[in-house]
Amino acid sequence: MEWVEITGRTIEEAKDALLDQLGVQEDEAEFEVLEEPKAGLFGRTRGQARVRARVQPKSPRAKEERRRRPAKAKSDTNGANGAGGSATTAAQAETPPAKQAPREARPPSEARPVDDRPRLDAAIAVTEATAFLQDFVARFGLTATVVVAVNDEGDLEASVDGTGLGKLIGPRGGMIRATEELVRTRLQHAADGGSTPKLRLDIGGYRQLRRDTIVSIADEAIAAVRETGVARVLDVVMAGERKAVHDRVGEVAHDLTTRSEGEDPQRRVMVLPV
Repeated sequence: MEWVEITGRTIEEAKDALLDQLGVQEDEAEFEVLEEPKAGLFGRTRGQARVRARVQPKSPRAKEERRRRPAKAKSDTNGANGAGGSATTAAQAETPPAKQAPREARPPSEARPVDDRPRLDAAIAVTEATAFLQDFVARFGLTATVVVAVNDEGDLEASVDGTGLGKLIGPRGGMIRATEELVRTRLQHAADGGSTPKLRLDIGGYRQLRRDTIVSIADEAIAAVRETGVARVLDVVMAGERKAVHDRVGEVAHDLTTRSEGEDPQRRVMVLPV
Protein backbone atom coordinates (compact mmCIF):
# COMPACT_ATOMS: atom_id res chain seq x y z
CA MET A 1 0.00 0.00 0.00
CA GLU A 2 1.08 3.61 -0.57
CA TRP A 3 2.59 5.67 2.25
CA VAL A 4 0.64 8.68 3.57
CA GLU A 5 2.58 11.52 5.18
CA ILE A 6 1.25 14.17 7.57
CA THR A 7 2.48 16.73 10.12
CA GLY A 8 1.20 17.56 13.58
CA ARG A 9 2.15 19.36 16.76
CA THR A 10 3.09 16.04 18.34
CA ILE A 11 3.92 12.57 17.08
CA GLU A 12 0.75 11.18 18.67
CA GLU A 13 -1.38 13.86 17.02
CA ALA A 14 0.15 13.06 13.63
CA LYS A 15 -0.41 9.33 14.19
CA ASP A 16 -4.05 9.90 15.10
CA ALA A 17 -4.55 11.96 11.96
CA LEU A 18 -2.94 9.22 9.85
CA LEU A 19 -5.14 6.52 11.41
CA ASP A 20 -8.22 8.56 10.59
CA GLN A 21 -7.03 9.15 7.04
CA LEU A 22 -6.24 5.47 6.51
CA GLY A 23 -9.39 4.38 8.32
CA VAL A 24 -7.70 1.62 10.36
CA GLN A 25 -6.76 0.86 13.96
CA GLU A 26 -3.23 1.44 15.21
CA ASP A 27 -2.24 -2.25 15.10
CA GLU A 28 -3.20 -2.37 11.41
CA ALA A 29 -0.79 0.37 10.34
CA GLU A 30 2.98 0.82 9.95
CA PHE A 31 4.50 4.14 11.08
CA GLU A 32 7.76 5.94 10.35
CA VAL A 33 8.68 9.07 12.30
CA LEU A 34 10.44 11.33 9.80
CA GLU A 35 10.89 14.37 12.05
CA GLU A 36 10.28 15.06 15.73
CA PRO A 37 9.38 18.45 17.27
CA LYS A 38 12.29 20.01 19.19
CA ALA A 39 12.16 21.03 22.83
CA GLY A 40 11.97 24.79 23.43
CA LEU A 41 11.86 27.12 26.42
CA PHE A 42 9.42 26.67 29.29
CA GLY A 43 8.40 23.21 28.19
CA ARG A 44 7.17 24.35 24.80
CA THR A 45 8.13 22.70 21.55
CA ARG A 46 9.44 24.10 18.29
CA GLY A 47 8.60 22.76 14.87
CA GLN A 48 6.23 19.95 14.05
CA ALA A 49 6.26 16.20 14.02
CA ARG A 50 6.35 14.65 10.55
CA VAL A 51 5.16 11.04 10.36
CA ARG A 52 4.21 8.72 7.55
CA ALA A 53 2.15 5.53 7.65
CA ARG A 54 0.59 2.88 5.50
CA VAL A 55 -1.80 -0.01 5.97
CA GLN A 56 0.04 -3.21 6.76
CA PRO A 57 0.05 -5.56 3.74
CA LYS A 58 -2.55 -8.29 4.23
CA SER A 59 -1.51 -10.66 1.45
CA PRO A 60 1.40 -12.96 2.31
CA ARG A 61 4.56 -12.43 0.37
CA ALA A 62 5.61 -15.10 -2.05
CA LYS A 63 7.99 -17.54 -0.42
CA GLU A 64 11.46 -17.65 -1.82
CA GLU A 65 11.97 -20.76 -3.84
CA ARG A 66 13.93 -23.38 -2.02
CA ARG A 67 16.99 -24.56 -3.78
CA ARG A 68 17.49 -28.26 -4.04
CA ARG A 69 20.55 -29.49 -2.31
CA PRO A 70 22.94 -31.29 -4.60
CA ALA A 71 23.13 -34.99 -3.85
CA LYS A 72 26.21 -35.88 -1.89
CA ALA A 73 28.65 -38.10 -3.76
CA LYS A 74 28.82 -41.50 -2.13
CA SER A 75 32.26 -42.59 -1.16
CA ASP A 76 33.56 -45.70 -2.91
CA THR A 77 33.18 -48.02 0.05
CA ASN A 78 32.73 -51.04 -2.20
CA GLY A 79 36.10 -50.72 -3.89
CA ALA A 80 37.46 -53.59 -1.87
CA ASN A 81 34.59 -55.88 -2.94
CA GLY A 82 35.91 -56.40 -6.44
CA ALA A 83 35.38 -55.04 -9.92
CA GLY A 84 31.56 -55.07 -9.68
CA GLY A 85 31.51 -52.15 -7.30
CA SER A 86 34.07 -50.23 -9.36
CA ALA A 87 32.11 -50.76 -12.57
CA THR A 88 28.92 -49.45 -10.97
CA THR A 89 30.73 -46.36 -9.71
CA ALA A 90 32.26 -45.71 -13.10
CA ALA A 91 28.87 -46.00 -14.80
CA GLN A 92 27.39 -43.50 -12.41
CA ALA A 93 30.26 -41.12 -13.02
CA GLU A 94 29.77 -41.32 -16.82
CA THR A 95 26.03 -40.58 -16.62
CA PRO A 96 25.53 -36.79 -16.56
CA PRO A 97 22.96 -35.47 -14.09
CA ALA A 98 19.55 -34.68 -15.54
CA LYS A 99 19.07 -30.99 -16.18
CA GLN A 100 15.89 -29.30 -15.07
CA ALA A 101 13.90 -27.58 -17.76
CA PRO A 102 14.31 -23.79 -17.55
CA ARG A 103 11.38 -22.02 -15.92
CA GLU A 104 9.26 -19.85 -18.14
CA ALA A 105 10.19 -16.22 -17.62
CA ARG A 106 7.46 -14.06 -16.10
CA PRO A 107 6.27 -11.06 -18.11
CA PRO A 108 7.62 -7.77 -16.75
CA SER A 109 4.10 -6.72 -15.66
CA GLU A 110 3.90 -9.70 -13.28
CA ALA A 111 7.35 -9.09 -11.84
CA ARG A 112 6.65 -5.53 -10.75
CA PRO A 113 6.17 -4.85 -7.04
CA VAL A 114 2.64 -4.10 -5.86
CA ASP A 115 3.30 -0.38 -5.30
CA ASP A 116 4.29 0.04 -8.97
CA ARG A 117 1.07 -1.43 -10.37
CA PRO A 118 -1.51 0.98 -11.77
CA ARG A 119 -4.01 2.51 -9.35
CA LEU A 120 -7.58 1.35 -9.74
CA ASP A 121 -9.38 3.71 -12.10
CA ALA A 122 -11.67 6.08 -10.19
CA ALA A 123 -14.67 5.35 -12.44
CA ILE A 124 -14.30 1.61 -11.87
CA ALA A 125 -13.91 2.21 -8.12
CA VAL A 126 -17.16 4.24 -8.06
CA THR A 127 -19.02 1.51 -9.95
CA GLU A 128 -17.71 -1.26 -7.68
CA ALA A 129 -18.40 0.62 -4.44
CA THR A 130 -21.89 1.66 -5.54
CA ALA A 131 -22.85 -1.87 -6.59
CA PHE A 132 -21.57 -3.33 -3.32
CA LEU A 133 -23.41 -0.81 -1.13
CA GLN A 134 -26.68 -1.14 -3.05
CA ASP A 135 -26.57 -4.92 -2.69
CA PHE A 136 -25.57 -4.59 0.97
CA VAL A 137 -28.56 -2.34 1.75
CA ALA A 138 -30.95 -4.64 -0.14
CA ARG A 139 -29.79 -7.67 1.83
CA PHE A 140 -30.92 -5.91 5.01
CA GLY A 141 -34.36 -5.41 3.43
CA LEU A 142 -33.94 -1.63 3.49
CA THR A 143 -34.47 1.10 0.93
CA ALA A 144 -31.86 3.84 0.72
CA THR A 145 -30.07 6.12 -1.71
CA VAL A 146 -26.43 5.28 -2.35
CA VAL A 147 -24.12 7.99 -3.69
CA VAL A 148 -20.40 7.50 -4.34
CA ALA A 149 -18.38 10.46 -5.64
CA VAL A 150 -14.74 11.30 -6.28
CA ASN A 151 -13.40 14.29 -4.32
CA ASP A 152 -10.69 16.76 -5.35
CA GLU A 153 -7.96 14.44 -4.05
CA GLY A 154 -9.18 11.55 -6.21
CA ASP A 155 -10.57 9.62 -3.22
CA LEU A 156 -14.08 8.27 -2.72
CA GLU A 157 -16.77 9.75 -0.52
CA ALA A 158 -19.75 7.42 -0.15
CA SER A 159 -23.07 8.07 1.55
CA VAL A 160 -26.14 5.95 2.27
CA ASP A 161 -29.25 8.00 3.10
CA GLY A 162 -32.76 6.91 3.99
CA THR A 163 -34.97 6.06 6.95
CA GLY A 164 -34.64 3.25 9.48
CA LEU A 165 -30.91 2.78 8.88
CA GLY A 166 -30.05 2.04 12.52
CA LYS A 167 -29.02 -1.53 11.65
CA LEU A 168 -26.44 -0.19 9.22
CA ILE A 169 -25.06 2.31 11.74
CA GLY A 170 -24.68 0.11 14.82
CA PRO A 171 -23.55 1.13 18.31
CA ARG A 172 -21.31 4.20 18.07
CA GLY A 173 -21.10 3.76 14.30
CA GLY A 174 -19.46 0.35 14.50
CA MET A 175 -21.38 -1.03 11.51
CA ILE A 176 -20.31 1.93 9.39
CA ARG A 177 -16.64 1.16 10.00
CA ALA A 178 -17.19 -2.56 9.33
CA THR A 179 -19.06 -1.82 6.09
CA GLU A 180 -16.35 0.61 5.04
CA GLU A 181 -13.77 -2.15 5.43
CA LEU A 182 -15.89 -4.53 3.32
CA VAL A 183 -16.09 -1.97 0.53
CA ARG A 184 -12.31 -1.51 0.68
CA THR A 185 -11.88 -5.27 0.33
CA ARG A 186 -14.11 -5.21 -2.76
CA LEU A 187 -12.00 -2.43 -4.26
CA GLN A 188 -8.76 -4.26 -3.51
CA HIS A 189 -10.12 -7.32 -5.29
CA ALA A 190 -11.04 -5.20 -8.31
CA ALA A 191 -7.57 -3.59 -8.28
CA ASP A 192 -5.96 -7.05 -8.59
CA GLY A 193 -2.90 -6.11 -6.55
CA GLY A 194 -2.77 -2.43 -7.43
CA SER A 195 -3.54 0.47 -5.12
CA THR A 196 -7.06 1.80 -4.59
CA PRO A 197 -8.54 5.23 -3.85
CA LYS A 198 -9.14 5.96 -0.18
CA LEU A 199 -12.74 5.63 0.93
CA ARG A 200 -14.85 7.39 3.54
CA LEU A 201 -18.40 6.15 4.17
CA ASP A 202 -21.22 7.84 6.04
CA ILE A 203 -24.63 6.27 6.68
CA GLY A 204 -27.65 8.31 7.64
CA GLY A 205 -25.42 11.35 8.23
CA TYR A 206 -24.17 9.72 11.45
CA ARG A 207 -20.54 10.70 11.08
CA GLN A 208 -21.32 14.35 10.43
CA LEU A 209 -23.69 14.47 13.40
CA ARG A 210 -21.12 12.71 15.55
CA ARG A 211 -18.44 15.16 14.48
CA ASP A 212 -20.67 18.08 15.50
CA THR A 213 -21.18 16.40 18.87
CA ILE A 214 -17.45 15.87 19.32
CA VAL A 215 -16.81 19.56 18.57
CA SER A 216 -19.32 20.50 21.30
CA ILE A 217 -17.63 18.12 23.74
CA ALA A 218 -14.25 19.63 22.89
CA ASP A 219 -15.58 23.17 23.43
CA GLU A 220 -16.90 22.20 26.88
CA ALA A 221 -13.51 20.67 27.77
CA ILE A 222 -11.68 23.80 26.58
CA ALA A 223 -13.84 26.01 28.81
CA ALA A 224 -13.39 23.69 31.82
CA VAL A 225 -9.60 23.45 31.48
CA ARG A 226 -9.27 27.22 31.10
CA GLU A 227 -11.38 27.76 34.20
CA THR A 228 -9.75 25.16 36.46
CA GLY A 229 -6.30 24.67 34.95
CA VAL A 230 -6.85 20.91 35.31
CA ALA A 231 -6.54 18.53 32.37
CA ARG A 232 -9.68 16.82 31.08
CA VAL A 233 -9.82 13.30 29.58
CA LEU A 234 -12.54 12.90 26.94
CA ASP A 235 -14.40 9.68 26.26
CA VAL A 236 -13.62 9.53 22.55
CA VAL A 237 -12.19 6.21 21.49
CA MET A 238 -12.18 6.28 17.69
CA ALA A 239 -9.21 7.71 15.80
CA GLY A 240 -11.45 10.05 13.79
CA GLU A 241 -13.09 11.39 16.95
CA ARG A 242 -9.72 12.00 18.59
CA LYS A 243 -8.55 13.82 15.47
CA ALA A 244 -11.65 16.05 15.64
CA VAL A 245 -10.72 17.03 19.21
CA HIS A 246 -7.08 17.68 18.22
CA ASP A 247 -8.26 19.86 15.34
CA ARG A 248 -10.78 21.80 17.40
CA VAL A 249 -8.33 22.62 20.19
CA GLY A 250 -5.70 23.59 17.64
CA GLU A 251 -8.15 25.93 15.92
CA VAL A 252 -9.64 27.81 18.88
CA ALA A 253 -7.40 27.24 21.93
CA HIS A 254 -3.75 28.09 21.33
CA ASP A 255 -3.19 28.27 25.09
CA LEU A 256 -4.10 24.58 25.41
CA THR A 257 -2.81 21.38 23.88
CA THR A 258 -3.95 17.78 23.42
CA ARG A 259 -2.43 14.34 23.54
CA SER A 260 -3.68 10.78 23.26
CA GLU A 261 -3.00 8.22 25.96
CA GLY A 262 -3.54 4.49 26.36
CA GLU A 263 -3.94 1.68 23.87
CA ASP A 264 -6.85 0.82 21.59
CA PRO A 265 -9.67 0.24 22.27
CA GLN A 266 -9.27 2.23 25.52
CA ARG A 267 -7.21 5.00 23.94
CA ARG A 268 -8.45 8.47 24.99
CA VAL A 269 -7.58 12.08 24.19
CA MET A 270 -6.64 14.61 26.86
CA VAL A 271 -7.03 18.41 26.81
CA LEU A 272 -4.53 20.20 29.04
CA PRO A 273 -2.76 23.55 29.50
CA VAL A 274 0.37 24.18 27.43
